[in-house]
Amino acid sequence: MPRTENSQIKALINLLDSEKGPGADVLRQELARIVKEHPRQLHEVIEQDFHSSVPAALIMALEEVCWEELVQACARFAAKINPDAEEGLAIATRFVNPAVSRDETTRELDSEARLLKPLLSTCVSAAEMCQTMSRFFYKSQGFIVLPCARDIKDVSFGRFLQKKQGSAFCMACLYAAIGNRFGLDAGVVDMAGRVLACFRPENEAPLFADPADYGKLLTLNDCKDYIFSRNLEWSEAFAAPLSSRALLRRCLGNMIFILNKLRDERRLSYLRRYMDILKN
Repeated sequence: MPRTENSQIKALINLLDSEKGPGADVLRQELARIVKEHPRQLHEVIEQDFHSSVPAALIMALEEVCWEELVQACARFAAKINPDAEEGLAIATRFVNPAVSRDETTRELDSEARLLKPLLSTCVSAAEMCQTMSRFFYKSQGFIVLPCARDIKDVSFGRFLQKKQGSAFCMACLYAAIGNRFGLDAGVVDMAGRVLACFRPENEAPLFADPADYGKLLTLNDCKDYIFSRNLEWSEAFAAPLSSRALLRRCLGNMIFILNKLRDERRLSYLRRYMDILKN
């Protein structure tokens, strides 16, 4: 379907919202073809013509169409010895926006890195690099960490890159993805429920950036003090970066938490199947 036929996609979406019975099945089959062959064009039509109110029938149809492909994507990811973290983040993003590809996520991150690169040229330590990254993310680029995620879109990494607002977990992932592009051994840690970005410079003590506090840098002792303040016993596991599989499980776990609050059993059943794949 060429770009000049965007009107046909719009008409299909409008029909999905009103058609019932066998006719609806035919429309879903056509939607499946468009998702597979023209995902960007579909995304363009949704953003331009339905951005303020996406029809519920379209949301349900998209999720059903993309379900089997996402099952396969999760299975391929889980089967890899050392899967790429950005691949996992892109897979989780597709639950919110099925049209997003891994390449699109990578391009967004590469674009951020190109803008940041000149600012890092004068940094002489990992701490300076981390502080520069924080100023760049929060002040220059205007990223915002939401105090509370109320919708699964708020924990979608791809949407976070586009809208520049989302969860602390998304922000920690941004630190890790950009840091690794500049030679920092970067990752994400779960400090007893407090998500931090972590950096392990060679021959230096580890550093941690708190995404919920504008990237405030913390030392390992700061983290230990926090754990002790929670009346917990320190374990080195607190400072260990999450694996790629754990990052994807965390993404899905955040979505499950939100959908549980909304009592959205239909979408919860999807996510639980994803989690089962990643655990097996």
